[in-house]
Amino acid sequence: MNNFVKHLPHYISLIAIFVAGAISFYFFSYDRSFLIGTAFALSAAYVAWGLIHHTIHKDMSLTVLLEYVAIAILGLVLSLSLIFRT
Repeated sequence: MNNFVKHLPHYISLIAIFVAGAISFYFFSYDRSFLIGTAFALSAAYVAWGLIHHTIHKDMSLTVLLEYVAIAILGLVLSLSLIFRT
């Protein structure tokens, strides 16, 4: 529990990034190009958040970075497939 409390400010910022993305998807659902930009921005923000978080806690490694990139790509592919469904 202590470890969770220690990381809470970081998790709140990550949740804020995703909430901002969800609000953006909701309010601009009519603009496909904006949604694409939002999807790419969310993926980049997720990777940047992971890089910053692990660098601050001094446990950053190439494996961790590649894991964040892989999850971001997976989320991006999922988002883009939903945006382009017709």
